[in-house]
Amino acid sequence: MDSTPPTTNARARMHKSDNVERAHMLVEMARLAEQLEEDAKAIRLYDDALAQFSTDSLDPFLPEVLRWKGSLLREIGETEGAFRCYVISLEKARLIGSDQAQAHALNCLGTIAQRRGDHRETRRLYAEASQLAKSAGDSRLLGMIEQNRGVLASTQGDFEAAAEFLSNSLSAFEQASDPEPMSWVLNNLAILHTKMGNFEAALGYLERGLAIAVNRGDASVENVITLNLADVFMRLGRLEPADEWCVKALDHAQRRGDHLTAAGALKIRAAIERQRGALDKSIAALRLAIHEVEGAEDPLLHAELLRELGEVSRAAGNAGAARSAWREAVDSFQLVGASQEVAEVRAEIHSLPG
Repeated sequence: MDSTPPTTNARARMHKSDNVERAHMLVEMARLAEQLEEDAKAIRLYDDALAQFSTDSLDPFLPEVLRWKGSLLREIGETEGAFRCYVISLEKARLIGSDQAQAHALNCLGTIAQRRGDHRETRRLYAEASQLAKSAGDSRLLGMIEQNRGVLASTQGDFEAAAEFLSNSLSAFEQASDPEPMSWVLNNLAILHTKMGNFEAALGYLERGLAIAVNRGDASVENVITLNLADVFMRLGRLEPADEWCVKALDHAQRRGDHLTAAGALKIRAAIERQRGALDKSIAALRLAIHEVEGAEDPLLHAELLRELGEVSRAAGNAGAARSAWREAVDSFQLVGASQEVAEVRAEIHSLPG
């Protein structure tokens, strides 16, 4: 065991009193910075808020601050940093003895396990979070967990279960007149209907979600919905509006340092250029996208990029490169349990000559 004595700063933090009032003020400033897409500023403010607590603090606000910082890191692709924040949040919540705080942290850890493709652990974490949320009587948190279960079911191709989870979640938030999580669920319902090929329904959900985000001044949610609007228009073959939404999403993502959303926008840009016949531009966009996701631990997005690389390779007449990219895509889709995508890409491989 390391017996090195703590530094002067560490000893000071262990014995100082918590300045919870200042922590609350700093968190309010951080949340506002997030809405304005000033993510670097928000992270600094969260760190300043965390510095208001002693090392051994058991103040009930501390797990929340850790969780909010972790969620911002998760959104911009800093998966390991987010995981560490959530783990400490859970540890503090358990020491405090708060079912609600534990449920929040477990739910957040579930999103990390889901991103990493560990769906057995994801289901376990969501189930434990759900039990604790029920024990705490937190209907809003239950709605958030139901939403995440819906996203997981959608990823794994269980559309009926996904629709039920997401519809239940939306109803709960509508009854509570809670617009922020309503915008999240509407976005996820749009993704579900896009996967099912119901593009007009998807556009309807996205338009409702976008109106809420704009009304709230929530630039983060607005950008996610913008990206999905680009995706739907691209799938409909309406390339001009797809391009407009894609440019907007990419610009916002790059300004805030959001590598995952930037990669998603570049993937759509590659598909748009491919449909236009500009294969060199398509390949250049994919190269940039692959660079953006380095170290992000997002096998689903990695698989989607490989799938598009296969499409571009086939369009260029290179069946061998298409086959290689699609085989890698199948492996990545299998890692996250995306059964529909696995079947679709395998069919594409079988359609290749030779």
